[in-house]
Amino acid sequence: MEVSHSVKERTISENSLIILLQGLQGQVTTVDLRDESVAHGRIDNVDAFMNIRLAQVTYTDRWGHQVELDDLFVTGRNVRYVHIPDNVNITATIEQQLQVIHRPRGDRLLRCDELVGSLPTLPLSQTFPTCLQMLPH
Repeated sequence: MEVSHSVKERTISENSLIILLQGLQGQVTTVDLRDESVAHGRIDNVDAFMNIRLAQVTYTDRWGHQVELDDLFVTGRNVRYVHIPDNVNITATIEQQLQVIHRPRGDRLLRCDELVGSLPTLPLSQTFPTCLQMLPH
C-alpha cells in the first residue's frame, strides 16, 4: 500500500474517509462518476485529493456503451460514489491504513539496514547517503 508523500496529503487522508479508499488498493470495485458514467476495475492508487487510478477497467458511458481500458485516471472532483466491496472490513481497513501512515520513522533505516547489512556508525547526516551508495544498482 502506498502512503501519501507530503505531510499535507497524510493529514488530509487521516482526517477523512479518503483513508478508506486508500486501503482499497488492489481491490476490484466500481466508481460512479458525476457524468452518469461508471468505471469498474482494480484500484491501483488513491491520493489525498481522491484522484483514483484504476487498472483493467470496464468503462460504461451514460448511454451504456462499454469500453475495455488498461488503465483509467479519474480526478477526485468527478467521483460521485465508490462502491466498497462486500468482503472489506471497513473498520479494520481504516485502522490498518492509519498504522501505515503513522509508522515509526526508524522503519526506513531498518529497511535500509536489512538491504545492505549493518551500517557503520556514522553521524545522522551521513547515514542516508551512505545507505544509498551501498545499495546494489
